[in-house]
Amino acid sequence: MTFLSKKIKLVIECLDNELARIIKETLEPENKLLGEKTEIKTITDSNSLIIEIQSSASISSLRHTIDDIVHTVATIEGVYKSVNN
Repeated sequence: MTFLSKKIKLVIECLDNELARIIKETLEPENKLLGEKTEIKTITDSNSLIIEIQSSASISSLRHTIDDIVHTVATIEGVYKSVNN
């Protein structure tokens, strides 16, 4: 089954540029494990982390990918806050 290509851009405002960098570096190995139907690029810009997702996978698969990203970001942010307080 062929699905239409979708492009999603997430912009996450982080506490500082160090947190943005840590999240980016943490997501990169996971991004390499995606199937050929999905490509993820992560970019840091000051305190922002920009995540661009291009995918021809199903909406359900794309939703799971975004859920994984959001869960990872929330976990890292929680640990970062606890370590830096």
